[in-house]
Amino acid sequence: MVKVLLETLAESEVEQRVGARLYERVEGRSDYRNGYRTRVAQLSYQVVEIRIPRSRGQGFVPSFLEPNQRAISQLELWMEKALMSGLSRSEVIRLLESTTGCRPSEKLLSRVQKELDRRVKEFRERLLRGRYQYLFLDAAWAKDIVGLSATRICIMTAVGVTYSGEKEILGFERTPVENKDAWRGFLSRLVGRGLNPSELGLVIFDEHNGLLSAALEVLGDVPCQLCWAHRCRNVRKSVCTSDRKLVIAGLREVYQAKSLRAAKESLRRWCAQWRSKYPNVVASVEEDSGLLLAFYSCPDLHWEYVRTTNPIERVFLELRRQQFGCGAFANREACNRAVYRVFAWLNELWSGKDIWQTRARRKKALTSAV
Repeated sequence: MVKVLLETLAESEVEQRVGARLYERVEGRSDYRNGYRTRVAQLSYQVVEIRIPRSRGQGFVPSFLEPNQRAISQLELWMEKALMSGLSRSEVIRLLESTTGCRPSEKLLSRVQKELDRRVKEFRERLLRGRYQYLFLDAAWAKDIVGLSATRICIMTAVGVTYSGEKEILGFERTPVENKDAWRGFLSRLVGRGLNPSELGLVIFDEHNGLLSAALEVLGDVPCQLCWAHRCRNVRKSVCTSDRKLVIAGLREVYQAKSLRAAKESLRRWCAQWRSKYPNVVASVEEDSGLLLAFYSCPDLHWEYVRTTNPIERVFLELRRQQFGCGAFANREACNRAVYRVFAWLNELWSGKDIWQTRARRKKALTSAV
C-alpha cells in the first residue's frame, strides 16, 4: 500500500512538472517524460523499491525524497509526533505494526527519541531574553505509571508577559510534591536563565504558602498578587450556603472597584458586614488585603488580566485538552515530550502578538456597543 501511494504521488508531481498526463499531447508543455527509473526509499521502518518517472530536461526527484537521499523525512516526523503525544516506545511500535505491518528498529526509535529529548532540554534551558513585566506561577497535576499503578506528579509552570505585551511560557518542571523547596529551585533556575526580578512589576499566583515564601526569597521585594478566583472559591466554601451569594457579591465589589481607594472602602464595608458571623474568614481576607489589592499598582487596562491566574489556567486547559485526557504517561520522558509539544505550540501561536492591544480593542468595542 505504501509503495502504491508513493508511486502515485510521484506520477502526480511529474505530471505537474511536464504540464501533461502520460501519453497526453498538449501544446505549451514544459518538458517530456523519459520512462522510469527504480529508486530505493528508506521509510524509517522499512525499505521500499519504487518506480520514479524520468523527464528529458531537468532531473525529476519527488518532493518526498531529497536528492541523493534515501530517507523520507516526513515519515520520521510522523513518528516524532506520535512520541510527542506522550506515547511510549512500545505504543509507537504497536501503532506502526498495526498500520504498516512493519516493526520499526530499536535503533531508529532511539535516534528519534534522543532528538526529541534534545528539543525538550533546549526549551527548558533556553536563555530568557525578554523584559518581563508580569510573571504567572501555577502547577498542573498529571499521572505517571509506576509499576502496576499510577502516581500523581506536579508540573510547575511559569508564564511571562513582556513590557511589549507578548505572552510566553518560560518553563516547566516536574516534581512529586508541590512545596517551598520545589518552587524555590524552579524560580532560581528561571533567574539563572535570564529572568530579571528587578524588572518584574507583579508576580501572580494562587494561595500556596510555599510558593509565596519561595517567591519572596528568590525574587526579593517584587510585588505579589494573590489570585482572586482562588480566594473567592475558598471563601465560598467557608460560609453558609444561604450567605454565599451575598458574600461573593461583596468581594466582587472590592476587586472590580475603579480605584485602590474605592477598593479599600468596599473591603472595609464587607469586613464590617461579615466580621461577627465569619470572624476567621474576614481576618484572613484582612491579613492578605495587601496581596489581594496589589494589582491596582498596574495600568488599569491590565487589572482584569493580572488579578487572577486565569492566563496560566488557560494554558493548563489546553494541556489537558490535548494530552491529559489520555490518562497516565508511560514515564517521565513521555510526559516531558507531551508538555513540551503543547507549550512550544502555544509560544509559537503567541509570538509577536500584543495582548494589551487586543484587550484595548475589545474594551473599545464593548464600550461602543453600550
